[in-house]
Amino acid sequence: MSFDSLYESKKRSPHDAVALIEDNKKVHINGEPVTLLSALKEQKDRFHGLYLYTMLGLKDPESHRNLLEANLEGHFRYGVSFFGKGEADSVKNGRTVEHIVSNFSQFEDIVERRIKPDYLFANAAPMDNDGYFSLGYAPNGRAAADAGAKVILQVNRYMPAVNSDYYRVSINEVEALCESDTPIAEFPDPEPSETDRIVAGHIVERIRNGATIQLGYGSLPGAIGIFLKDFKDLGVHTEVFTNTMTMLMKNGAVNNSRKKLYPGVSVTGLCQGTRETYDFVDNNKSILNKKLSWVNDPEVIAQNNDMISINSCMSVDLRGQVCSECLGFNTSGGSGGQLDFVRGARKAPGGKSFIAMHSVVEKKDGERLSKVALTLPPGSVVTTPRNEVQFIATEYGVAEMADRTAREKALALISIAHPDFRDRLLFEAKKYSYI
Repeated sequence: MSFDSLYESKKRSPHDAVALIEDNKKVHINGEPVTLLSALKEQKDRFHGLYLYTMLGLKDPESHRNLLEANLEGHFRYGVSFFGKGEADSVKNGRTVEHIVSNFSQFEDIVERRIKPDYLFANAAPMDNDGYFSLGYAPNGRAAADAGAKVILQVNRYMPAVNSDYYRVSINEVEALCESDTPIAEFPDPEPSETDRIVAGHIVERIRNGATIQLGYGSLPGAIGIFLKDFKDLGVHTEVFTNTMTMLMKNGAVNNSRKKLYPGVSVTGLCQGTRETYDFVDNNKSILNKKLSWVNDPEVIAQNNDMISINSCMSVDLRGQVCSECLGFNTSGGSGGQLDFVRGARKAPGGKSFIAMHSVVEKKDGERLSKVALTLPPGSVVTTPRNEVQFIATEYGVAEMADRTAREKALALISIAHPDFRDRLLFEAKKYSYI
């Protein structure tokens, strides 16, 4: 049977595709297929123990309504590895969200060995001439299929067909599919503040032409990108391909010509950006989407020359412990790939790992708090242990942490804290014999 004939034989309405799902099973969600999720919600009354899991937090408002509304509690259980705002708000409103915490380098293994989903719901680009569907910008759908999940697709022309040797499924693996062109969630870059630009300037001073870079999403990476656009022969090995990466490739700062690992192509594990970025990655052979656990393997990262890893954090204590995923007891995000890239960049020839932040955070009532503190706030978790941290940057400079004594680390961190808090930090450090 031809690929086209197979395709037609498996085409269903969204309702009929979801009708294949049995209660008390596990469904892995890849790329927010909102049409399938809407059909699932319409059939909620026949479910009383269906477990729904997604790696990344939901971004589309329609997905929130389909999975996170409080009245769905008795029908669907919901688990996620990387908390988004929607998950955090739902928890505050009483919805139970199961948080499966791990580093990005462990995700496929978690799907295949721990979750073992029965079904895969995936947003997929249209089938290519070889009978394959690209799973687009989102990772881990392939891992669900490899674990034996029955594949149910929403075929969506808005999804980019990424160049990948992993993130795709064959028509032969598909149980059912529906066609529905729904726009996918976009991630416009926040406008960098003046503080972002100052922090970025301190970091960029330590980067040289030909380096391989990893950047996250947000205003600070955007500020760093503004500086990097004048660099030459940069390479990319990153967990997430962003708008900044698109800009740097388009203007020629990134050409991957001096990379040791996969020269000539930008390597990434997933993609998040605006429509411009999705169009840029679509069928772009100069961008290679590899298995996320491979991309984030510290031993793989360390094969890149002059590997520069730049991540952000929420707080650091005077021992050098870094918290990047919660404000006290309020979870925001997850461990992600920070520790993976901290370890990998430090081991790479000429590599450097930076963790960056503003020196203070301002509460809603106007009170300012130092993000450099004697101890992390109660309820905080350690994302990157003190022994792994190499550089920490604020608008007041860069603290060198690697191979330093506990006393040296505390003094270095105090030196990059906001001046209004340095005397207090110094007093506390002496009181508790840090220095």
